[in-house]
Formats: sequence, structure tokens, C-alpha cells
Amino acid sequence: MQRIFISIALVLSCFKINAQVQIFEDSEPRFIQAMKLERMGNVERAKELYQNILNKDPSHQPSYFQLKNIYNKNGEFDLGIKLIKSWLNSHPSDHQSELSLGEFYFRDQQQKNALEIWKNFEEERLTNKTMFRLLFHSYVKFGQTDAMESLSLKGREQFDEPYFLAIDLANYYQSRQAYDRALRELIILIQNQKQYLRYATDRILIMSDDTSSHAIIDSILIRNQKDESELGEILAAFYYKIGDFQKSFDQYKLIDMNLNKDKWIRFSEDLRKEKEYALSIEAYHLMLEGIKTSEPSLIGKILLGLGKAYEDQIIQKRSQLQFVRWYPENSFFNNQLIDQSLLINNESLASSLEHYQSILALMPNTRSSAEVHYRLAQIQSRIMRDFFAARSSFEIALKLNPSTDLRKKIQNEIGNLLIFSGKYDEAIQYFKPEANEEFSYRTVGYINSLLYSSQIDSAVAFLDSNILKANPNEAHFNDIFEIHDMIIDYYTDGTREDKLAFELFFKAEKLINEFDVKGAVKVLQTIEMDYNDSLVSPLASLRLAFIFIDLKQYDKSLEYALAVSATSLKDKGLALAAEIEEHFLKSKDNALQYYYRLLSESPNSILSEPVRLHIRKISQPNES
Repeated sequence: MQRIFISIALVLSCFKINAQVQIFEDSEPRFIQAMKLERMGNVERAKELYQNILNKDPSHQPSYFQLKNIYNKNGEFDLGIKLIKSWLNSHPSDHQSELSLGEFYFRDQQQKNALEIWKNFEEERLTNKTMFRLLFHSYVKFGQTDAMESLSLKGREQFDEPYFLAIDLANYYQSRQAYDRALRELIILIQNQKQYLRYATDRILIMSDDTSSHAIIDSILIRNQKDESELGEILAAFYYKIGDFQKSFDQYKLIDMNLNKDKWIRFSEDLRKEKEYALSIEAYHLMLEGIKTSEPSLIGKILLGLGKAYEDQIIQKRSQLQFVRWYPENSFFNNQLIDQSLLINNESLASSLEHYQSILALMPNTRSSAEVHYRLAQIQSRIMRDFFAARSSFEIALKLNPSTDLRKKIQNEIGNLLIFSGKYDEAIQYFKPEANEEFSYRTVGYINSLLYSSQIDSAVAFLDSNILKANPNEAHFNDIFEIHDMIIDYYTDGTREDKLAFELFFKAEKLINEFDVKGAVKVLQTIEMDYNDSLVSPLASLRLAFIFIDLKQYDKSLEYALAVSATSLKDKGLALAAEIEEHFLKSKDNALQYYYRLLSESPNSILSEPVRLHIRKISQPNES
């Protein structure tokens, strides 16, 4: 009898297992079919299949989720409420569905029932952080601000974490432009979790995209800065973001008295890129005065950055000009002019450089320190115009076993010091190439020294005897051919008056190299007045046009460009006049007149086609 009972039990057990397997096997193909119908847009038929699956297998969670989502999308909240209630009857521990029931009630305009469910959840389910977060995000969906605040305070007390849910609250308030509350939460986060400083900074900078937030951010960060020093760094980043660079700089000085080297080099470089040259220079000065180190790479970065900041402030580049430039890429001409009024006699820089020289004297003799001395010499030469100190620094760099490329640069710069200081006889001897020497920086320096000292015939003789032997692959080959053609066109083939004018022209170039731009302008104007018919006169007027662009005297520049347009360089004069009007005087109509004149009066110019394309571009109406 007992055996019969066991056998029956085994049979029933197997039947039950087989039935469950059968339900599962039947459910899955129908579920896939229902999803396909739903994707095809046959939602009603899909709903029927999902419901049929649940009728046979009430625990089939995928069908439950799909059906609940359909009810939510279609606004069938009453059906959704029934579905969730039914599910909870058999799955009472599904806390997410419990909260979803409240959400469906809320959407169905039954807010009282929704709040009651959430209140019960808050009283009975908040045993861990996950439960807090689940309820919090239900409150977020329906803008229950007071409930969110209350819940976060409760969690902070329960878990002894003053920053609990701070990120979530900050994101919520920021999305609703409640910037004061968002800042409050981010400050709480920073006070308790320093590793989130970068995150909080990024969030606040995103807030600042809305200009209405600026006053709020400024006042709140300043008010709390005394209690939380890290806010100073955020405040500095905020000021930088909104373009108040002076305040940003002042903040960095307040918060980083020890001058963190990486931070300050990055900040100084960023200021230079923003064209805040004075602040960039001041930042580099702070590092020169305050950082005590003998690390060659760091010193090199500081000196290089300082040099760039000074040069970018002083030197005006014609980057906007695209059709006519002054012998672009030709190493015989100084394409960067220095406005005399901007030259700096900076005692603090001089004392800082002296301070660094004392540090450099203690550094080990390495290739890296050779680079540092080279950078120092460039600043002394180009910025301070202290040629004696610069030569000393260059010579020290040479003794420190520099790389081959750096050695050539140093040797070239030492020769240039002779040119800058007007010692042309010494420069000629220094640069004079050896017999059969390839074209190099020495060739350029030698020819320039001859031209600047009015030894034009000697320059011609040297070129005539060497130019046909040159290898086209040699450095400066094209530059040397260009200067040779220029001398032939404007000097060799000219009259006595032409030759005198040409000598004056290179006297002006000499003065530019000696940082005497005013003197160069006077000499070029002398060519215009006294040698107006000379071959080089149009070139002198063109040079004046470029100089006055560099000096930001655009009306004078336009005057000289138009003077060029009445000469053999008509196309260049008209193109330059057009670009002055377009880029500097901001008159597109006037620019177009000169562009059209170029097409009409110089149809065979190589500038015609690019100018034609440019006319089409700027003639198109601006897109809104």
C-alpha cells in the first residue's frame, strides 16, 4: 500500500513539473510573437497575448513589464493599476512595482492614493539606500520637491551621511533652474566628499551657460568660500568661463599661494591663448619669483611660455590676410614688426631673470639645461633687448652639449645679435660661408648683412657665383632665388636713382631688424617722395601698407595700398585695399568695390580666380 502511495506521488510530481515546463515553453514563443506584433503596431493583439501569457503563468515577468509599459504609453492608467495590483498580490516583495502603482495613481489623477502608497513605503520599506533611491526617483518624476527634501534629510540622519542624495538633488534643481538650491547641494557634497570637487566644478560651469545664473553662482560661492577653501578653485574656474579673467587670476593667487607648478603653467598658457597677454605674463612672473626649483623641463616651460606671451602681445601678425602678404615664408624678411610704443622696460622681469640665472648656475650640465639657457637668451634678446646678456646665455647653452638642431639655432641667434645691434661688419665675418658650403642660415645671414650695410654689389657677386651651383633640395634655396630676382629687378637693371632707392629700401629693412620701426617708416616715405619713379617705389609703398597694418593704423595702410594700385603692382594693391576694408575697417561694400576693380583692371592676375571665389562667398546673404 505504501509503495502504491509513493508511486502515485511520483507520478503527480512529474506531471506538475512537466506542466510547468510546458507553460514556460508555451509562454516564450507567444511572448516573442507578442513583441513582434507590438513593434509592427498591432498593440491590441499584443496586449491580448501578454495577458493570455500572464493568465497561464502569473509569474511571467517580461509579459508583465511589456503590458505595464503599454498601459502607461496609452494612458490606460486604470488598466495599469489593476495589472500592478494583481501582480503585487502574488509578488508582495516587488518594491519597484509598489512604487509604480503610486505613479499610475498619480497619472490617473488619484494623487491622494499615490501619496498614501509612497508614505507607507517611506514608513515601512526604507531599510537601505536602494529603497531610499527608488522612492526618491518616484518623487522626482512628479516634482514632489518637499518630499524629496524630507526624504534626503531622513536618509542623511539614518546613514550618518550628510551628503546622501546631494548629487541627485543638485541635478534635479539644476534641471529646473533652481540654481541656489543646486549650489547648496553641490557645496554639501564638496564639504563631505573632496573627490567630487572636479564633478561639482563641471556642474557649476554647465550652470553658468545660463547667464541668469551668474549673479547667484558668484554670491553663493563667495559667501561660502571662507568655510570651504575648495570653493575658491571653482570660483576661479567660473570667472574664467564667463570671461572675467582678472578675477580668475586673483582667485588663483588667493587659493594657491604655494604655486602648484602644473596648474599655473596650464593657467598661464590658457590666458595666453585667450589673448590675455598681460595676465599671462604676470602669471609667469609669479612662477619665476615664487617657484624654487632646479628642474630643467619646468624652467624651460616657464621661459618658453613667458617669451611667447611677450611676443604675442608685442608682435602683430597679419593672420587675416589671405591674398597678399609681405614675402611670406621668406627668411630674408622680418615678417613680424614690433610697435615701438609697446616695447617693455620691465624691471620686475629683469630681476626675475637674474633670479633664475642664479638658479640655472646651480643646475647640472645637461642637454635640457642647454635648452633652458637658449630660452632665457631669446627673452633677453627679443624682449629685453639686452644683447650682451643674451650672447652670454647663448654661449653657455653652446657649452652644455646641445643637440645638433639646437646648436644650429644658437649659432644663428648669436649672428642675429650682431645684426640687431647694427654690427654689420662683424656679422659679415660671422656668417661668411666656407667655399662650396651648402645654402643654410649662414647664407641668409651673410647676404642680409651685405644688403643692410649697403654692399649690394657684393651681395650680387656672391649670388651670381653660387646660385647656379646650388642644389634645389638645399634649405633656403627658394628664398635665395627670390632675393636674387628681387635684386636683379629693382637694382641691377636700374638706373643710378633706382640703385640709390634700393639701398634706402634695405636701410629700412635694417632699421626694422634694429627695432626702429619709426625710422624705417621715414626712410620708406623718403623713397616715395624723392624717388617716386624708381623701380622699387611700388614695393616701398606696399611695405608701408603692411607696416601700418601692424601698427593698427588702417586708414594709412589703405592709403598706401591704393597708391600701390596705381603702379605695376596694381593687383596686389587692390587686393590688399579690399582686405583692409573687409577685415579691419569692416566695410564689405567697399571691399567688394576693390575686389571687382581687380577683376576688371587686372584680369590676368594670378589673384583673379581666388578673388572671384571669395566674392561669391562674401556676397551670399548670411544664413539666419
